[in-house]
Amino acid sequence: MILLRRRLFQNAGWLSMFNQSAKAAAPAVGDPEASRKVYTKLGLRPIVNAAGTYTTLGGSLMPPEVVQAMDDAARHYVPIKDLSRAVGTRIAELTGNPGALVTTGAAGAIFVGTCACIAGDDPDKAKRLPFTDGMKNEVIAQKLHITGWTRQCEAAGARLVEVDHRDEIERAINGRTAMMYYLIADRHFGKHRDQPDAPGARVSLAECVEIAKKARIPLLVDAAAELPPHENLNGYVKMGVDLVCFSGGKGLRGPQNAGLLVGRKDLIEIAETFQSPYSGIGRDLKISKETYIGMLAAVERYVKQDHAAEYARWQAQADYMLAEIRKISGVTADYVPKHITNHVPRIWFRWDEQALNFSREDCFKALDAGDPPVVPLRTPMGVTLVPWMMNPGEERIVARRVREVLEKAKATRAQRRFRTEAELAADFGMDNPIDVWLGGHTIHQGLD
Repeated sequence: MILLRRRLFQNAGWLSMFNQSAKAAAPAVGDPEASRKVYTKLGLRPIVNAAGTYTTLGGSLMPPEVVQAMDDAARHYVPIKDLSRAVGTRIAELTGNPGALVTTGAAGAIFVGTCACIAGDDPDKAKRLPFTDGMKNEVIAQKLHITGWTRQCEAAGARLVEVDHRDEIERAINGRTAMMYYLIADRHFGKHRDQPDAPGARVSLAECVEIAKKARIPLLVDAAAELPPHENLNGYVKMGVDLVCFSGGKGLRGPQNAGLLVGRKDLIEIAETFQSPYSGIGRDLKISKETYIGMLAAVERYVKQDHAAEYARWQAQADYMLAEIRKISGVTADYVPKHITNHVPRIWFRWDEQALNFSREDCFKALDAGDPPVVPLRTPMGVTLVPWMMNPGEERIVARRVREVLEKAKATRAQRRFRTEAELAADFGMDNPIDVWLGGHTIHQGLD
């Protein structure tokens, strides 16, 4: 391996010349309209994402520097184990964490993190996963935090122990406890999604850190969508959390199939052995060399980004949409309260559905069916628009489409079957990232 590394360094000059030549020969990036053809030729219609960083919508769009880094990575071979460690070391330095590991999404981070907490550095236990009888295999989680994502803990062989209050957590800790799981932004998920009075965890993160430290058990935090704010990249670890999971394809704007596990270096090093190219339970968690480099480029970009300027752009887009939608007679619109917005500006709008004989779900379907398709969020406040993942200028498209849909609804009110207020409200189901998104954007003939 030492000889291989020496040869790589000796050839660095040649590789540099090769990269410069390849970049010079590379074709210019095509215009956005032309690039849509990769989807339209399959009968699909690219959407305007007015919802946010949802896996079902493709997460986020990678910036040019991330795409370029992945393209460069695709031109060469490199040992994957060396690459994983080198990228992890660099990301740890950039983010101010003791250790870091690129994973297969936040879900993959939860899985390998749980594996590390159950098996530790015992190779015999590692080989036995997910069959964990006789091991420390219990994961303590508050009931509000048990979602589809805790299945990743169970996939590693964990047995979930549901608790509600601090005294229940303390009583649940025993010789079989492998770790504690905590979901950040619990107010945004499950049956209480985006409700202004949604309950949060009964036991705070700070209390859980205190309990975990006292009991000497690892605490894993699921912070998949908790960037922004950028301080979270190392903020939870500074609080005393042992392992933190982030999505790579959300706020970081890296490859959607990537994630980050940051925290204790010893646990990170063990977690790495539970994903490809290592054999065993996580062999199917394969990460390409392009993805490793793409994640590194995304983190490098994120830590030097002007976050205040980015937020100001989102706010300007939200301000524009709000001002334009407020011009539509009979429509009420406002900002979503900050405490339930995942730290990005959002607006909502609604109308008298019975007077218009037009429901919120009718509006969603009309926005989806038009040109271009617009996908907002369903929340208790009404139709909700999130500029976070919009390209510059798309706020104008969204505002125009909303006006078109509602004005047409007014003009065609009498043509629709009359529905009671209860019927109009009954077809509205709030979006939830745990659920399967049911939209299908195939090209339809004869749409307005």
